[in-house]
Amino acid sequence: MQKFIKNHVFSLIAWLLILVISIVALPNVNQLTRDHAEIKLPADTQTTIAQTFNNEWSNKTKNTYEIALVFNKKDGKLTKTNQSAINQTISDLKENKDKYGIKNILAPNDNVATKKRLKSNDKTTWLVQLNVSKSHGTISDINKELQKAIKTQGVATYVTGADILNDDFSASIQEGIKKTELISIIFIFIVLVLVFRSPIVPLISLFTVGVSFLTAFSIVTNLVKNANFPFSNFTQVFMVIVLFGIGTDYNILLYDKFKENLGNGLAVGEATKDALHKAGKTILFSGSSILIGFSALALAKFSIYQSATGVAVGVAVLLLVLLTLNPFFMMSLGAKMFWPVKKFEGESESKIWTFLASNSVKRPILHIIVTFLIVTPFMALYSGHLNYDDTDEISNDTPSKAGLLVVQKHFSKGMAMPSYLYIKSKHTLDNEKDLKLIDEATRQLQASKGVSLVTSVTQPYGEKVNQLYVNKQLNTVTQGVGSAQSGLTKLSNGSSQMTNGLGQLVSGSQTLTNGLNTMANQLNSQLSTANQSQLSQLQSALPQINQGIQELNSALRSSGASIDTTSLTNNLTDAGNNAKLIGTNLTTAGEILKQLQASTSSTSTDTSQILAQYRAVEAKAGLNDQQKQAMEQALMTILSGVNSKVQAQTSAATTSLEKVAANLQAAGLADQSLGNNLSNVATTLQGLSGLSSQISTLQTEVNKLATASNLALPGANQAITKLSSGLNQVQSAVSSASTGSSQITNGAQKLYSNSPVLTDGINKVNSGLGEGTTYLSGLANSAASDEFYIPRKYLKSSLFQKSINNYMSNDKKMTKIIVVLDSNPSSDKAAVKSHKLSAMVKKSLAGTDLKDAEVVMGGQSSRIEDTRQTASKDFTRTAIIMLVGIGLALIVVTRSILQPVFILGTLLIAYFSSLTINEWFIKAFMGKDMLTWNTPFFSFIMIIALGVDYSIFLMMRYRELDETTASERMVHASAIIGTVVISAAIILGGTFAALIPSGIPTLIEVAITVIVGLAILVILMPILLSAAVKLAYEGFKKSKH
Repeated sequence: MQKFIKNHVFSLIAWLLILVISIVALPNVNQLTRDHAEIKLPADTQTTIAQTFNNEWSNKTKNTYEIALVFNKKDGKLTKTNQSAINQTISDLKENKDKYGIKNILAPNDNVATKKRLKSNDKTTWLVQLNVSKSHGTISDINKELQKAIKTQGVATYVTGADILNDDFSASIQEGIKKTELISIIFIFIVLVLVFRSPIVPLISLFTVGVSFLTAFSIVTNLVKNANFPFSNFTQVFMVIVLFGIGTDYNILLYDKFKENLGNGLAVGEATKDALHKAGKTILFSGSSILIGFSALALAKFSIYQSATGVAVGVAVLLLVLLTLNPFFMMSLGAKMFWPVKKFEGESESKIWTFLASNSVKRPILHIIVTFLIVTPFMALYSGHLNYDDTDEISNDTPSKAGLLVVQKHFSKGMAMPSYLYIKSKHTLDNEKDLKLIDEATRQLQASKGVSLVTSVTQPYGEKVNQLYVNKQLNTVTQGVGSAQSGLTKLSNGSSQMTNGLGQLVSGSQTLTNGLNTMANQLNSQLSTANQSQLSQLQSALPQINQGIQELNSALRSSGASIDTTSLTNNLTDAGNNAKLIGTNLTTAGEILKQLQASTSSTSTDTSQILAQYRAVEAKAGLNDQQKQAMEQALMTILSGVNSKVQAQTSAATTSLEKVAANLQAAGLADQSLGNNLSNVATTLQGLSGLSSQISTLQTEVNKLATASNLALPGANQAITKLSSGLNQVQSAVSSASTGSSQITNGAQKLYSNSPVLTDGINKVNSGLGEGTTYLSGLANSAASDEFYIPRKYLKSSLFQKSINNYMSNDKKMTKIIVVLDSNPSSDKAAVKSHKLSAMVKKSLAGTDLKDAEVVMGGQSSRIEDTRQTASKDFTRTAIIMLVGIGLALIVVTRSILQPVFILGTLLIAYFSSLTINEWFIKAFMGKDMLTWNTPFFSFIMIIALGVDYSIFLMMRYRELDETTASERMVHASAIIGTVVISAAIILGGTFAALIPSGIPTLIEVAITVIVGLAILVILMPILLSAAVKLAYEGFKKSKH
């Protein structure tokens, strides 16, 4: 049992159990990496706020991946067959939304806006935008599913978008890590074989470091899974590099001391114990400094910086494993560890470090000056320009990257990943006032340099809707006013004509009045007593005519041959003439009465014609309802008084005249017919004066005469009776008509006198409209009228509601403006521009109803700018924390305040110089102008944390030596530790070099920076630290070295 304890067998068993448990408990690393690959920005950044707004927007965008589908014809334009095939693919996606987890789909042929946005101008490429639910599956699975679903004959198809690209970046890193692990293991094995000239030592070293890594990585991944521990794409790869790098260095230090002890003749137990005491203490101090440095990253605010905290967990486990598991192999194998080597030499000295240190202590100031003259240009020439385009991390052959390049080639470069400007208010935004502010913001964005396309609720097609702008509306009004002017001119002319007509009406109505007065006098004269007597005689003569006819008829029947035809002929001729005269007089009276009736009727009509003529002119003028009402009211006021008084009297007179005239005309016609018959009989009698043979003919004629007499004479009698009474009515009606005509004359005179006022008013209105038209035309053509105004009717229209549904949230308190930049959305230029645009809109809303609204920019460009600002601020903050932490650890280790300053100063010189050299290198050999944005940070923590290792190695050996002066101890320590440091630097540099085949720019650049930094440290450390120790502890005294 004591042997087991002495040989640390329980340590082996314990770590093997821990290793098995760690491997079994290890979660799905690939999935975990993908789930935590997205960079988490602080809650107060625009990107994070925009993402929150997007989740609140609607169920269609909440918790979804934003994906772009690309359909491209590589050789020419899309044919109708190609387009039909693409439409069928899109139709299949729409019909199987649930199958693919699609919550929203926007296709090129959905509407006018999508046709403009999602079809390339060269007609070779179509885009489809999707929102796919995150609950449907991993982004990797969704990507594979969609790639199969969108395959379309005749065109190349791609699935791309920020989420897809991030996932492919994670996958690329995972592939890179596999290459790095394998290369690192092979490289470390080879180097250790060369250093120790034994295959056993490398295997033991790799096993102990491997146990450390697997145990630590299982702990970290389970913390990530269960406790949301910081994690990123780079956590695993840097745990591999750091643990295998420093773990090998620590093993070299421990094994070298163990080998030294064995060479000095110490027993295995003593050699192990001494190695653990001396080398182990150095390892513990060195590892603690690294542990403190990486643990300080937990205080960072940026998630990707925090994710490096996992390295601290790895370092803690590494220290524990190396100091507990290595003793088992040392105790168990002893000298066999170094097989086949049997001769163990003492400490080997580094000639290079001996030379550099000894010369530095002889002329410390000169060496410091020369060193700074050499490194200062390197430090000063570092540009600090960084590339934040994460898509550069992905190979162009990756399908998602290839799809992005196709979009950037055929569309605006920002089309694949547009920016989204969100405006969130405490009140609803679907009103004219707020929409005007939104439109102003839209137009400001459109006018900004670097912007390719802007769409919003007021401009869904990316351009102004002319009908919603005041200048267009004013042009319409101006045209209407011009028509009104033309109409008013016609109305004015019509009014002048009406004035002339009214003058004629006054004259005509006066003539009518005079005529009616004359008629009344004539009627009075005709209806005098003599005329009444004549009517009575006429009435009494009618029966006598009838009696004579009857007698004639009787005589013809009895003694036709004895008739005195001459006498009878004369009598009949007289009777016929009298009957004709009566009929003619009656007919003439009827016509006169009809003319009187027509005159009274036309008198009423004249005013109606005046009004009708006015309305005809008014219609041509194109006046509005208010103008028509005002103009017509003035005219109606004048005409109403005339018409109302005349109408009643004219109506009564007209009715009476119509009846009398009709009766008189009927009677007149009958009596004329009777007269004609009597004349015919008389003529017949003349023809019969000697012809008795014609008696029968006469008798026939007389019979006709009797029949006519029976019809005409009673009618004439009745008509004469009615004429007697009707003439009295006519006399009364004519008198009334005369009175009405006088009123018409008076009314027309008033209308005539007021007509010029009406004409003048029309002219003034027309003149005012002319001035208004001139003003409105000027306003319409000025910049002042180029303003948004939406009528309420259009605001509530179904067409505009579609735009509201697309560009406003469900509660109408948020709106988004889509901004497509003309540069790569992942470029530094686009990133800076995105925040300038949001700041511009925020400033433009100051002093308005939306002054308190939240304005944030979302999308890839904004994310990069937020990343840049966060990384820059947090890098400085984290670097200070890390330097302070390591500095305090160095104070404890070195028991000095100056030495930590010397060490950290040397590390910073190496860091900045290596960045400048790396910039030159990637430009010369990789064709890139800028380092990736992660390179400075990861290079810093690696150079500082790992470089402090070598400093502690040197200073710990410096403390262990017993030379009389500080200079002597420093030179001796440099000689001894130089070999270890150079070997460790070669191993660590080689481990980082294993990152280069990964193909990931960030990993390649970090590897180059660290390798260059280690090389600079290997040279600067013996020079600067030796000179600093000399000046600090001995001053300017000359050293014997």
